[in-house]
Amino acid sequence: MKKLDKSVGKVKKRNKEILTRANEFGEKASDHFSALFIQRLKNVREVRLWVVEWALLILVVLLLAIVQIFWYNSSYKMQAFVAGGEFTEASLGDVKSMNPLYATTNSEKALARLLFANLASPDKSGHMKMELAESATMSKDGRTWTVTLRDGLKWSDGEPITADDILYTVKLMNDETAKTTVAIDFSRIKLQKVDERSVSFTLPTAYTDFTDSLEFPLIPAHILGEVSPALVYEHDFSSNPVGSGAFALKAVQPGGGNNRFLQTIYMKRNENFFGNESKLASFNLRSYEKVEDIASAMKEATVTATAEEVELSDTKGVNRRTTLLNGGAFAFLNTKSPALKSSAVRRGIQQGVDMSAVRAEIDEMRWLDYPILETQEANLEYPELAKYDLEAAKKLLVDGGLKYNEEGRLCDEAGSLAELRLAVRKRQPIQSVAERFKEELQQLGFTVSLSVFDDTQPNMDFFASVLRPRDYDVLFYEIDLGVSADPFVYYSSTQASGGGWNFSNYSNALADDALLTARTSLDASLRETKYNSFLQRWVNDVPAIGLYQSAMNYYYQDGVRIFSDDALLTDVWDRFGDVEYWASLQEARMQTP
Repeated sequence: MKKLDKSVGKVKKRNKEILTRANEFGEKASDHFSALFIQRLKNVREVRLWVVEWALLILVVLLLAIVQIFWYNSSYKMQAFVAGGEFTEASLGDVKSMNPLYATTNSEKALARLLFANLASPDKSGHMKMELAESATMSKDGRTWTVTLRDGLKWSDGEPITADDILYTVKLMNDETAKTTVAIDFSRIKLQKVDERSVSFTLPTAYTDFTDSLEFPLIPAHILGEVSPALVYEHDFSSNPVGSGAFALKAVQPGGGNNRFLQTIYMKRNENFFGNESKLASFNLRSYEKVEDIASAMKEATVTATAEEVELSDTKGVNRRTTLLNGGAFAFLNTKSPALKSSAVRRGIQQGVDMSAVRAEIDEMRWLDYPILETQEANLEYPELAKYDLEAAKKLLVDGGLKYNEEGRLCDEAGSLAELRLAVRKRQPIQSVAERFKEELQQLGFTVSLSVFDDTQPNMDFFASVLRPRDYDVLFYEIDLGVSADPFVYYSSTQASGGGWNFSNYSNALADDALLTARTSLDASLRETKYNSFLQRWVNDVPAIGLYQSAMNYYYQDGVRIFSDDALLTDVWDRFGDVEYWASLQEARMQTP
């Protein structure tokens, strides 16, 4: 007990010492603070300028540190396109049908590429690539091609795409009662189903560039297979299509009223698309009747882009990308026309029209004289064209059976005025070229009328009203020259019927032989020889006169990504070849060191 009392006493004594020392330390700290700070505050007034300067210096250092942090942080960030967003393209012409086999207006043709994939299409290098088709293999004799679809293909409604869809689509295109607008002729080709994914095409003769003929869309047999070909156009499918493209139909908004557009077609990602999923969440196509309305929409930024020829020079926020196409504009001379049946008359027109005046608004780099591009066949020998010579041209016209009256007007043998009816679609620049061509023909002595057809107007079908019946003497028209050199479809006599695309009604046995041999021969040197022979006949017979190479001006708003700037496009619709990579939504992302 004594030991416990003694320990407690020691603890109390230690606590008392600690408390005493703490009090002493507190008093010394207080005296120190008072002496070194409180009592010296009166001196601040004397050094206040130094205090302010130091305070400002510290503040500046802190601000610089903060700015540096934000500066370096932003330098490691960049704006990147991400999934999402929408894209609205403006185009000309009403959408009467979304069935791609009946596309005539620019709006319908754009929808055909967005809602439907082709069996094969040109890639951005200008070469044909497979799309829905996985492969197309040729037999040793070049006559039989076996086309095999990709595995697992589906329509946008989830149904499988099979060989039956190929058979049905080709059968429909060959049926005259269906009256499709697809230019590919399969009427002499035998098709046979190999299996659920493959179809064999047996040709009457070998054709080494047959894959070029696979650039057409399929339509679903499971929906239209039981419909009469003559009634396919009127079927509900035309307004509610099931497709295979990167996008699928979502809704249709009619225009009219205060709206300057005809309708807006809303499309969403096609979840069953065979390719990469589209970055864009939606793609809208807005159709217009007039290019002026499209120009206004672009200036107001209510649409994202357009491929129409609009006036948008120096419009803030609008960019332009110009791309040459594998196509060209020609003046097709109808060889069945009474005034043009003589090759001498046609040569007289070729030599008597000042093409430099006709092409006044066309860049000289785009002038086109022949029906085969150098990029299609590099080693051809292009015959020299007769140079402009008005007097020599008039002599040729007289040699061809025409004569000049006292007023200097050309007449036929019966004394009637030699009249030429010119036809052109309401498009630029071809309309301006046709107007200048008309002036040149009038100077030669012809009596000329020019009809400008606006196929954006209701009930105006240029193909059915003008092209199919060949209702013209001279047609000004842009054509697709294709990936490979093959002008067969435009100049073979087999294509001169109303359903073909020989707009000149041209017929020459030697030209026919050259074209047929060139497209069927497996010998490259023989192909070259035959194309040289055809070009010689073409220059001598003048079924057409070259005007200019086609080009597309694509206008688009800032802040979007469109087709590749180095893409080689065959036609304007090939711009959609990589549409799954287009984008309109951007976010800041950290850069990878």
